[in-house]
Amino acid sequence: MSTYRAEDVTSVVEEMAQAIDERLWDRVAGAFASRVVLDYGVPELVTPDEIVARWRPMMSAFDRMRHTVDGSTVRFEPVDRARVDARFRADHHLDGAMWQLSGNYECELVMHGAQWKLTRLRMIYQDSSGDPTLLEKVRIKAGVPAPVTPSYRIERLTFSVGGERVVGLLHLPASAPLDARLPAAAVLGPITSVKEQVVAHYARRLATAGFAALTIDFRHHGESEGLPRHLESPSRKLEDIRAAIDLLASHHNVDPDRIALVGVCAGAGYVAATAASDARVKKLALVAPWLHDASLARDVYRDREVPGCPGIGVAALIEAGREARQRFDADGTAELVPTASAVDRHAAVYRDDRAFLDYYLSEQRGGIPQWGNRFAVMSWPEWLDFDAIASAPALRQPTLIVDAEAGLLPEGRRRFAAAMQQAPRVVLTDDGPFDFFDGATTIDRATAEVVAHLA
Repeated sequence: MSTYRAEDVTSVVEEMAQAIDERLWDRVAGAFASRVVLDYGVPELVTPDEIVARWRPMMSAFDRMRHTVDGSTVRFEPVDRARVDARFRADHHLDGAMWQLSGNYECELVMHGAQWKLTRLRMIYQDSSGDPTLLEKVRIKAGVPAPVTPSYRIERLTFSVGGERVVGLLHLPASAPLDARLPAAAVLGPITSVKEQVVAHYARRLATAGFAALTIDFRHHGESEGLPRHLESPSRKLEDIRAAIDLLASHHNVDPDRIALVGVCAGAGYVAATAASDARVKKLALVAPWLHDASLARDVYRDREVPGCPGIGVAALIEAGREARQRFDADGTAELVPTASAVDRHAAVYRDDRAFLDYYLSEQRGGIPQWGNRFAVMSWPEWLDFDAIASAPALRQPTLIVDAEAGLLPEGRRRFAAAMQQAPRVVLTDDGPFDFFDGATTIDRATAEVVAHLA
């Protein structure tokens, strides 16, 4: 990371803007990574080709444009990521009239091969001058249909946990009055995941159904702060969830007496542990839950070998994690392995079956650059020691479990349900376990069950 140069990062943003002005659309597309968060107020995960398909007709219809990017500041993050804050000004000319827009860009870039690529472009509007009707005139001239208004709006929120910034997105119904007090749910997802992955699908649907739905990047992940990066720490994630509940309870669009938690995969164990000790959580929904205790962890990881460490299975992984923690404490170096891999046996989720892991490995599914597919080795002791089933007897909230019959860890689901004092409602389907991660039809059905439960 120390060999990276700030000017190499800022030049990507500046040259992208110049390529727009010169209408060099291949160069525009080449500035971006395979999937990009494009954020003009409602963040969207899109491809470079989709960006060009949106920009080219409208921007080419202006007589000319000039984008100016300056005042850039660059922050590097381990191990291959950079963030840029910059001022921009865009002059648009048509038929002798001009419209000027100015504000800030917030950009995220990742080193791909030997090149920096944009993975996030957020435009923060501050001021405009001239003729703002030029945008509509250009749309008509270019024959571009009027934009479709989403069924939800998004409020970007930040809050602090332990002095570290957490970034979240609150999804709200577009039709709700600005002073509405809505039922709310925080939606939390799998290990090492970011808010642009699984939870985004559920939050958008919940907002469309009338809920205020919060997603976050846990500390150590995504846009949130925290070192080392890619740390899976159940205790810190529980702190983040409690802080997210604080945020919801104080938000002017949330009814504090109707707050729920929704957990997907490993997020199910985290939300259950939180709800067991927080009476502000009125209802609980667990979707495709991964719920392990010590014995299930031994079964799942029993054949895992760790080079350089004695033994196999959980004991070897815990020893590797402790040694990684010692190295990090000594010199700040975090040992990273893939979260998921079909070839690297060091991965947190290893299976010699690429088709099974396709959600994680395909860039068109969950393998997005904003995630990075990394797991800090020092995570192993706390992750393996976390008992997701221990909270079940203490839960008093009405609980829904939606899962595939042959889920990722069906024995954990059964043990959890059996341990509850108040039996949960369990809905089992014949879907594949990863259909709950990005399968539109499966998520539609699961969200419908969640909405009915939370109503």
